[in-house]
Amino acid sequence: MRAAGFLALALLLAGCAGDASDSSTLRLLVLDGNLRRLGDPCNGAGPFRYAHADAGYVVQDRDGVEVFRGELPNGTAEKMMDVEFREGLRQPTMCVMTLHVDGLTKPDGHELVIDRHDGVPIEPNGEVTVS
Repeated sequence: MRAAGFLALALLLAGCAGDASDSSTLRLLVLDGNLRRLGDPCNGAGPFRYAHADAGYVVQDRDGVEVFRGELPNGTAEKMMDVEFREGLRQPTMCVMTLHVDGLTKPDGHELVIDRHDGVPIEPNGEVTVS
């Protein structure tokens, strides 16, 4: 199956270990539609290869000021569609990465920049989509 043709990054905020007032855990979903087995380690595929382990990322505030810098971790393949495939078979997946971001208390007006690509706005609900 072809890659979905778009990348969606959803950043779902949840408190991280420690003081949740000054750190967040972001969940980055790369909807690349690559064929994988559920639970396999992964990175972005096809036109989204830039979203890979060790790629640098930056979270910027609304003025473009860097509030956090890190490197993407390996992701884990998760179900992309609400379709039942036979267990153990490869299927269209998304690659999900967990980012631990210090200094981010509210995502309002912030952007995620991966490896010098255009910034992607982080919505107040923690979701962001790139096409």
